[in-house]
Amino acid sequence: MLIIFVDYRRRKQAIIILILLVILGLIGTGVYFKWFYQKPTCFDTKQNQNETGIDCGGPCIPCERLTIKDPEIEWVKFLELQDKVYDLAVKIDNPNPNFGLEKFKYTFEIYDETGALIKEQAGASFILPAEKKYLIEGNVAVGKKIGKVELNLEKSSKDVWKKLKKDFESPDIYIHSKQFQYLENQVSSARASGIIKNNSGFDFETISVAVVLFNEDKEIVGVNKTEVKTVLAGEERYFSVLWFAPFKAAVKSAEMQAETNLFLDENFMRRYGAEPEKFQEYPGTTK
Repeated sequence: MLIIFVDYRRRKQAIIILILLVILGLIGTGVYFKWFYQKPTCFDTKQNQNETGIDCGGPCIPCERLTIKDPEIEWVKFLELQDKVYDLAVKIDNPNPNFGLEKFKYTFEIYDETGALIKEQAGASFILPAEKKYLIEGNVAVGKKIGKVELNLEKSSKDVWKKLKKDFESPDIYIHSKQFQYLENQVSSARASGIIKNNSGFDFETISVAVVLFNEDKEIVGVNKTEVKTVLAGEERYFSVLWFAPFKAAVKSAEMQAETNLFLDENFMRRYGAEPEKFQEYPGTTK
């Protein structure tokens, strides 16, 4: 009888101890999850939650997007047209070979000769992968003499950058028959012109043209821009831009750049009820 009683007491003690351990374990687990546990995120500098790299891949941003760099500003210029009225221009470079932006915003910050900010001129544009392009704001009335101009590019998060399809080939759009001429006895003082050739198989709603004029020292003496609407596949379209104020130096050469927004679906015109072309990849189609 004594042996049976002792065994019973030991079993009872073991059960009690086990229950206490379970209760303490539950309390400890609750304290850990409430006060110490950190749920995996895409910003915890750890490779978890099926990520293919640290904080990228899986449910996070694709790893290749972590290498995206901001556009680089090559130069910013201001050209006086008449008293306190200016053309503003900048050349930017997209260092990303596979990614571009359907739309980004920018602001020319204009300072007077004392360094005080006197005006901000805002605009928006797009940029294609590995593209160098001009941004031009013309006939900007300032009210004072400009001392300097800086460009502020609105920072775009890495997830809004768009990637062109792997089998993408840039549409063959170019300008030929380029001309620059001074105009005499006319309201305007000079004209630059050319013919856009859409040598691609696509109809575009808008093709933009930027024109930059240089003197013999390769310094910029004039800028201008225009748009040509509804350019069909295989079509040629004439364009021209005018200057009404005289240049500060003689024009020796002209650069003309034609481009179209390949990320904007609406820019590819419908033909016979077909859906517009889509060149960009969409979220979820690639890793």
